Amino acid sequence: MKRILILLAVVVFASCSSDDDSGNANTNEFEEIKTTLPQGEWMVSKLIDGQSDHTTDFESFVFSFGEDGSVVAQNDLFTENGTWTYDNSSNSGEELVLQFSETTPFDEINDDWNIVSVSNSKIELSDVSGGNGDVKLLTFTKL
Repeated sequence: MKRILILLAVVVFASCSSDDDSGNANTNEFEEIKTTLPQGEWMVSKLIDGQSDHTTDFESFVFSFGEDGSVVAQNDLFTENGTWTYDNSSNSGEELVLQFSETTPFDEINDDWNIVSVSNSKIELSDVSGGNGDVKLLTFTKL
């Protein structure tokens, strides 16, 4: 009986792979977004949803991103509070998650955006919309 248990243990250990490749390895290529966004004020310089351009809906808003994950969008008449998070645990890559109320036009940017590029003056994001497969593009430019 002892030999069978030892043989079984050897077979189990031998069948385990020593390959650490998990398939979709998380990366931190755009992790600097966590320190870039809270530095200064930003504006939406592009918001395209498929064939619809929503950029002008945000032309008067200035966005301020806090280090604590808060974000405030403000113009002369209106202030909208929300949250932002950098997420590198998604299977689709690194993401910037923006969450505002469902108030128009902020319902257009509530999403988990794939990070395309990050620089000190521009953040480019994309997302594939719901069931129709349209690509949404969102760009923040530093003021």
